Amino acid sequence: MTRFPTARIVWLAALTVAASLPVAAIAAAPAAAATTYTVTGLGSLGLGSGPNGINATGEVTGNSSLTTLVPTPTCVPYHGHKPPCTEHPYHAFVWSNRTMTDLGTLGGNFSAGTAINAAGEVAGWSDTSADTGQEAAVWNGNKWTALGVPQGSVATGINDSGQVVGSWSNVTTGSQPFLDSNGTITDLPEPGFVATSNLGCQADAVNNNAQIAGTCWGYNSKLSSIRADLVLWQNGTVTDLGTFSFRGSVAAINNIGQIIGYGTAITGVSQGFLYSNGSMTNLGSFIPAAINDNGVMVGGPYIDSGGTVQNLNTLTPAGSPQIIYANGINDNGQIVASAIGSTSGAVRLNPS
Repeated sequence: MTRFPTARIVWLAALTVAASLPVAAIAAAPAAAATTYTVTGLGSLGLGSGPNGINATGEVTGNSSLTTLVPTPTCVPYHGHKPPCTEHPYHAFVWSNRTMTDLGTLGGNFSAGTAINAAGEVAGWSDTSADTGQEAAVWNGNKWTALGVPQGSVATGINDSGQVVGSWSNVTTGSQPFLDSNGTITDLPEPGFVATSNLGCQADAVNNNAQIAGTCWGYNSKLSSIRADLVLWQNGTVTDLGTFSFRGSVAAINNIGQIIGYGTAITGVSQGFLYSNGSMTNLGSFIPAAINDNGVMVGGPYIDSGGTVQNLNTLTPAGSPQIIYANGINDNGQIVASAIGSTSGAVRLNPS
């Protein structure tokens, strides 16, 4: 059973590629006066942790592995040898005031936080007690609440009004995007080209203006391949913003409507993009994972500020953990990232 938000699996794969690129592979403008950072380890719930989002006050959500072991649902012999049929579960967390809090689950063994708003509410998913699949859920500061969409779902974004977006697996129409607003679930409409493809759409992020960014997939008959289009939902309608790749995914939308993500061409080359003011900018090998309202982007071990791309590892004190991928940034410039050399794996970078 896969217990990860599917959007995040693709995204982590893209970030792994980006993290492996040498600094010289990033086409950067000449370095301006650099902001430097101090590094704070976030700890863990027992074993390693990974951050997924940061809010305006620096609170962080993600997931962290426990030291306990639980049975593996599917344990398949390999070359006649049965592997260990146990695994370490992981739970969603909120890190605040230098303390990591275990958010628990809806009764199952696994959960994850994917986004956090200014009130500390967390969007994500959790297994249920039946352990038959993950369900999109929201942590309100006290408990998880399942959103009521089918199993095999994940909540990927939450804004400061508490509106939540995500997707669920529909065996008939493919991936189905949804919006939860004040407890009312609405399936988001899909552009026409998706109807014949049976592939569907994915809602990835929502801003404070209730603009929802996502990805829709369809079949490109000219190329005999799958196409991926960037889409925007607003006021109940969907706008196709154009094809950006053979495969791809949206990472974030900020409050001024800028959208970032990545696309992979048929050649296998992945490139980042920025959609702003009606136009798409190819960011080359810089793969952005997050953008704040100042237009500053982070992704892999890099930060892009005003077109100047720098390696975050050159902006932290000597001996700091090595930043592998940064996937969150707030308007104060605080960044969350996964790192090597940290006892937990999850760190927050604070402008100094």
